[in-house]
Amino acid sequence: MKSLKELSLRIKNIRSVQKTTKIMQMVSAAKLLQSQKKLSSSKLYISKLHSIVSSLVLAVNQELLAKVLNTSDDDPYLVFIIASDRGLCGNFNSSIVKFSQEHVNKLITNGRRVDIVFWGKKAFDIGKNRFDSKSILKIENSKGITLRYIESLIDSMDLNQYNKIEVFYNKFYNTFTQKPTLETIKPWSKDSSLIDNSLADSTADYSYEYEPQNTEFILRSLIQSYVTAALYSALLESTASENSARMVAMESANRNTKEMLDKLALLYNRSRQAAITTDLIEVIGGAESL
Repeated sequence: MKSLKELSLRIKNIRSVQKTTKIMQMVSAAKLLQSQKKLSSSKLYISKLHSIVSSLVLAVNQELLAKVLNTSDDDPYLVFIIASDRGLCGNFNSSIVKFSQEHVNKLITNGRRVDIVFWGKKAFDIGKNRFDSKSILKIENSKGITLRYIESLIDSMDLNQYNKIEVFYNKFYNTFTQKPTLETIKPWSKDSSLIDNSLADSTADYSYEYEPQNTEFILRSLIQSYVTAALYSALLESTASENSARMVAMESANRNTKEMLDKLALLYNRSRQAAITTDLIEVIGGAESL
């Protein structure tokens, strides 16, 4: 049985850990609320934009649409894997890397050239040995991402060279549910996991007059804007999921530390009682020997 001093020191250490996990839980809860607000605004924007692009796609002739959306089978794929820069959030990081691994490696096996951008250092740490190192194009920090930064990144990468652009991210459903999701943002699709159909207002009539009167230029610009907004929305979905996962993980850690403290307190009290009893027996035995 451990000494009282050892038990006391362990109890002190666990209480210190418990204070840390409680603070992290509170911070994650506050960050979750902020990220949910940003996500809500972003979802409204991208849902409306998606609806406008859908309306314009239906209005143009098929020949022009094929010209705008046309890609070559020889063009490479661009894959974004979005996770976190930090840990202590359960299986948040490992699940998205595992989810993307089979899909990406299958493309590479089939002879496709795939460029991978890791968004989050933890995602890279987990995934760097699971993917071909030649395929890893960039590693980006996932903290403090803004729409302007996404725009500058996309402009620097020249997305026109890619046949398909895919994003792997954790979709936020509620506090306890986040699901690894694959979203294709190029070529443009009428279906998307990032939009909310109830916000899109599909019955609206977008009969706009465009200036300049160049439908091809306008459609290309809108689709480029949609790609930017979609990538930003996926990052916000991932951020909300990360904060939620960390809050739940810290709550679970709090419960575990409480259980450990209860067991150690019981063991400490028993050891202390046994030590007192032993001392009393020695005192009584000594008195009787006199």
